Amino acid sequence: MDWNNFNELKILLVDDDRLTRELGQTILEQVPNITIHQASNGKEALNMLEDITYDLILLDLYMPEMDGREFATTFKKNTQFNVLPVVLMTTDRLSLKELKELDVEYYLTKPFNFQTFLSDIYGFLEKVKVLNET
Repeated sequence: MDWNNFNELKILLVDDDRLTRELGQTILEQVPNITIHQASNGKEALNMLEDITYDLILLDLYMPEMDGREFATTFKKNTQFNVLPVVLMTTDRLSLKELKELDVEYYLTKPFNFQTFLSDIYGFLEKVKVLNET
C-alpha cells in the first residue's frame, strides 16, 4: 500500500462505542498523512461536517440519538456531500439492495479484522480515487 498516492486525508469515525473509535483511530494513525476525528452519533457528525471537509466517513449503523440510517439519509440530501464516500460499519450482513437504499457503496462487518482494517480502508479510498478521476 502506497499511502503517498493520497494527499493529507481527513477521516471522520462515527461510532457510539468509544473503544471502537479509539481502536480505529490507533490503527489509522499508523499512516502519517491521515487525521482522524471522532463523533459518537450521527447528529454530532453532521455538526462536524459544517466546519471540516472530510475525505471519508466511517459510520456505525446502530447508534443512539441519530443512527447510521438517519445520518446517511440526511447526509445524502445535501448535494455538497454527494462525492464524499461513506463506509458503513455494522454487525449485520447487508444486501446490495439495503446498501443502495442507504446510498452507501462500502461496508465493513463488525467486529472487523483489525489486521486488514488499514488495507480495507486503503482499498475503499483507491476505488473512490478512480471513480473521481473518470
